[in-house]
Amino acid sequence: MSTAQLSRMLLLGCVTAAVASCAQVEADVPEATVTKKAVSFQGIPGGSQLGEVSTTQTFTLTSDDLSWAKSMNAQVYVVEVKFSSVGVDLSFIHDARVIMADGAVDSSTPPAEIINYERTGAPIASSELSVKTSYPIDVTKLWASKTIVITMQLVGIFPEQAWHADVTLNLGGKISYKL
Repeated sequence: MSTAQLSRMLLLGCVTAAVASCAQVEADVPEATVTKKAVSFQGIPGGSQLGEVSTTQTFTLTSDDLSWAKSMNAQVYVVEVKFSSVGVDLSFIHDARVIMADGAVDSSTPPAEIINYERTGAPIASSELSVKTSYPIDVTKLWASKTIVITMQLVGIFPEQAWHADVTLNLGGKISYKL
């Protein structure tokens, strides 16, 4: 093998290695979920006499909670939020607003409103409230955070006793891997 042939083979090998190291594979993730179990809400003493009131509850998702889902790193969208309770009829909720924010104190990423629900019509007894977004809400920048803060603002005639609900974020997006 001549020096010229050896040089060409080395150059071809280097180019092939460089191209291979820059390859990126993307795949759509049509559905993924993240659930925070048993989020606690305080009861409102005398709630039925007070009428509709507003309450706010916050919980945090950390990288530990999201480790399996953090691979959705190219694009992440929220498409639905579900509240599921055991033994509590959630039809008392008239309005629900859920906001996702970066938990870092010095974050410059703006929060995203992921649902803004207002019940229309008569309440229907159910232990689940499922709210689909009108379009997928892009939360890609927030998803990259080490800590995500979910704030729920609920309006309704609340039960007098404390209650719990699982809060599920239904997500879609793309997974991206560099080879």
